[in-house]
Amino acid sequence: MKKDRWTVAVTILVFLFILAIRLPHINNSPCEQGDFWRQSDTESIARNFIEDRFNILYPQFYYDGAKPNYVQLEFQITTFIIALLYKAFGYHYYLARLVPIIFFMGSALYVYLMTKRYYGNPAGWFAAAAYSIMPMNIFYSRAIMPESAALFFFTGAFYYFIKWYDDEKLSFLFLSAVFTCLSISQKTPAVFIGLAMISMLIKKYRFKFLGKWELWVFAAISLLPNLLYFIWSKSIAEFAFVSNIGLLHIAPKTAKAFFNIDSYRFAAVEIAAAISSGLLAVVIIGLVDVEWEKDYPMLLWTAAMLIEVIAIAAVIKLRYYFIFMTPITAVLAGKTLGRLGHRKKTVIAVFLGLSLIALWNYSGAKPYFIEKDNILRQAEIIKRYTNKDDLIVIGTMEPALLNQSGRSGWRANIGYYKEIPRGPEQEISYLIEKGAKYFSPLGGYIYKDDGSYKKYLDENFEKLGDGQYFIYKLR
Repeated sequence: MKKDRWTVAVTILVFLFILAIRLPHINNSPCEQGDFWRQSDTESIARNFIEDRFNILYPQFYYDGAKPNYVQLEFQITTFIIALLYKAFGYHYYLARLVPIIFFMGSALYVYLMTKRYYGNPAGWFAAAAYSIMPMNIFYSRAIMPESAALFFFTGAFYYFIKWYDDEKLSFLFLSAVFTCLSISQKTPAVFIGLAMISMLIKKYRFKFLGKWELWVFAAISLLPNLLYFIWSKSIAEFAFVSNIGLLHIAPKTAKAFFNIDSYRFAAVEIAAAISSGLLAVVIIGLVDVEWEKDYPMLLWTAAMLIEVIAIAAVIKLRYYFIFMTPITAVLAGKTLGRLGHRKKTVIAVFLGLSLIALWNYSGAKPYFIEKDNILRQAEIIKRYTNKDDLIVIGTMEPALLNQSGRSGWRANIGYYKEIPRGPEQEISYLIEKGAKYFSPLGGYIYKDDGSYKKYLDENFEKLGDGQYFIYKLR
């Protein structure tokens, strides 16, 4: 009875700890130093659900042009939940951040359950704690982005798959299929978990698994809805900037990446940064100290994610694409630390060590939490002098000024759209004809301006605002 109470108490404390370290900065705007473009876009989709079309199948941006700006992105689970919360309780950033935090807590639970299943407690506790203090997860687990939702469905997919693999209950297999489908719907690279699953099937059934009807149903549930959503979202997309981003920017370079030593160097550096130097050694020990017959599901999962790292993350070179390495590395860390023993003093000592690593990792991530005050102040100027339905032009490549001010419009001087003429006078005249009423630089800055763009605006249009924070009235 005492042992049961101890187990329950420690488990509760571990998850309270995981929650607690995600509460600082919970009311930050999306305009943080860390991935403010992606966070700002994501939060703006939630607002557009409320303000324009409350339909999860029609996500849209505030740019480029007048609404609607339907966009081809991931299935909007995170943003739609945020929109529901906004609709019920009003626009509060802490509500937007609670959604990814709760999803992350769910993924930490699956990391705990998987580790406990293979290595028992305290390994499960240590794995969940290690997972939560990795630098990658300290920031992205509460970022207004779909990463936490992807991790939740991703870890759940593998957890239910191994439960089916061991017990052969179809309910677990089909639950895994649903989670696999949803994980891919959030982040396409989640599909690489299928490599681990297929390898496990070959080990258990050899190629006879191809004759099992239930596995074909699994594949259909996992993949077909995503294919249909891809086709649908492409058919309605009016915003071309991110359409087919995987096919256009990643797939052509994937094969070359496996034969490029720089891909492996880049991946090694980013994985180490995602995990942290404080945890890297125990992860490596957990990987080296393996027993094939016992550990092969975890080894196959590791191999699948390393392939994803080279094929996708090292190609696109965005930090958050390395996030799928964090669950399996946490399991390996928990396995190593769990071998230190079950005694209460040992468990407490390990948690104290993990707490010190958490403080170190949190201090390293702190710069990412700093809000970009210049964007927030400029957005307030836009809101002060313009109406909600006014179309505006901004002078930055990143659209945060439009998103933060809740205004639709264009990004000036980006040279992306063929129909928009080049040159300050020609571009501004074209945008005025399309309905643009104001132009907002950022502290006087205009993207790729050699001085001629600002000179044209200064000489021809009235300024509204104070000091370096101002907008031009175009008509």
